[in-house]
Amino acid sequence: MSKVVDAHLHLFSAVSEKFPRTEYPIMAEADREELAEKLLVEMANAGVDHAIVVPLSSDDEYLHEVLTKFPGRFAGVGVFDHSNLDGVKGIEKRLTKTRLQGLRFFGLEATVDCDVTKLSCYQVLELMSESGMVVWFYGDLVQLAALKKIMTLLPKLKVVLNHCGFLPNMHAEMQIDKYRRPHFDVQLPPVDLPVVEQMASEYSNLYVHFSGQYAFTHNEYPYSDFTEIAQRLHSSFGAKRMLMASDWPWIEFEPGYAKVLNLVDVLLPNLTAAERDSVRGLTALTLFSF
Repeated sequence: MSKVVDAHLHLFSAVSEKFPRTEYPIMAEADREELAEKLLVEMANAGVDHAIVVPLSSDDEYLHEVLTKFPGRFAGVGVFDHSNLDGVKGIEKRLTKTRLQGLRFFGLEATVDCDVTKLSCYQVLELMSESGMVVWFYGDLVQLAALKKIMTLLPKLKVVLNHCGFLPNMHAEMQIDKYRRPHFDVQLPPVDLPVVEQMASEYSNLYVHFSGQYAFTHNEYPYSDFTEIAQRLHSSFGAKRMLMASDWPWIEFEPGYAKVLNLVDVLLPNLTAAERDSVRGLTALTLFSF
């Protein structure tokens, strides 16, 4: 049986001197913790073999503990910190402590028509391209345009668009819903989906998460307003460039861990068995080692 990988989720400890992290009102206050032990129970119940863990901030301490305590179960994607000018030396220092296989970027701090080689993060992206690290990307259309230029300059760079390729301004547009989850009030299908589709056709090293539907839907589970989006992503990327993910812990209670992972079958019911295996884990296994 093919391995199943939950390709994007969050684990974090309560804030402490040992485990610093960014605090988020309502969602992730200082005393909230979502630990690996609880997730592993959910994973076992849902038949999930591995998971890719992304911290809530650039603090890697709890991620390091998870990777050390449960070898072979998790892979780590760190968060890139623009405000600290987290350059090549900073990333190399982080890598000596924690086995990060990717970095998440909330945009690239690019402006329209900028010279992307002058961006403070460009040398880090060069390092990632050379070392095989994966870019986790979340940003608006201006940032996506800059990413396109970078992928042309760095043709080996592997990039995963987060959460079905939606392109919100994370910090300006995010709301919190009644279930303490992220929510974005956007048109469906999103107006910028054609840009993502075009980019998918141009770059074979561009991937997309099949996740985050709860944050953009106008409907209750199973999010019927995502049917067209799911089909268009499959048509553009193909199953070998799609990665199923839960976005735990935000979906723990609504709709629940197993239910959100089942959206692959609900929204893409016509996948072949091989395609289903790819979306549910094999694609992730081409990008990450456990």
